[in-house]
Amino acid sequence: MKQHSKLTRFFIVCSVIFFIGVILTVTGLATGGSKNIEKLAEHYDWIASPGERGITTYKAEGFHSIEATGDVDLWILGSGYYGDSSWVEKEGLLESTEMDSIAPNQVTVICGDRMGQPEVTVENGILKINSGLVDFSGINLNLGEATFYPRILVCVPDQVLESLNVSGQTGDVNIMGVGWKKADVQVNTGDMTFEKVDSRGLTIDADTSDMELEGAFTGTTKISTDTGDLDLTTSLAGKDYDLTAKSSVGDVKIMEDGKMVKEFEDENEVSRKGGPNKMTITTNTGDITLNFMKK
Repeated sequence: MKQHSKLTRFFIVCSVIFFIGVILTVTGLATGGSKNIEKLAEHYDWIASPGERGITTYKAEGFHSIEATGDVDLWILGSGYYGDSSWVEKEGLLESTEMDSIAPNQVTVICGDRMGQPEVTVENGILKINSGLVDFSGINLNLGEATFYPRILVCVPDQVLESLNVSGQTGDVNIMGVGWKKADVQVNTGDMTFEKVDSRGLTIDADTSDMELEGAFTGTTKISTDTGDLDLTTSLAGKDYDLTAKSSVGDVKIMEDGKMVKEFEDENEVSRKGGPNKMTITTNTGDITLNFMKK
């Protein structure tokens, strides 16, 4: 018993020392320590400092589809969003002095100066973004906005995309004010936010992801995730869907115009016939909330 008591005290002391170290580190950065880190980064290529931020823009004319691969925080924006500088600044995407970096048919990349740049090309009408080559193998001491993967903004002109394909291991996917005929999104870890989208066919396959999806979802919508909550709001009525929604561990809630219609707590599954659109949503662990318009 005495041996166990000594081990317990040892681990408690180590934990206290660790947390004190974390507090002192954060306090030091907040009170000017970051300037010293920036000086180190100027001399050593393997250190990334809190002040690192690079912006590169690419013109992307004549594309009708988008294909994005690699780890990235991705923003695909329609004109109603990238044309609103106050919204862009409020979301923290760009600072007020950087607004000239955003324009129709343009891709804006934000990442550390020494992380490399993704490949951005237009081939046969497909805008291809490959961030798999972006890498920084040193020590990242940036506790702020920079990560080991870039943030990419794609400004889509007023059109319905033929196809949209996104695949990556890590990163959030944000799509605002954009329409497509078919979309396929595959992400291991990362949240998804859709606003005012016009989806005519959508497949999402994610491992760990919280999703907030809003817009018009017609055709076939198939969403599968292992862990994460899903909130979907559609501008169509519930009777317009052939619906299946199932959560192995979690609740399934059906709403109309923001008001609860039915909550499935025990069976965790709802299936009902309708048409002409099909919606299938499954998750192993997480709640599913579906909000239909009442028509």
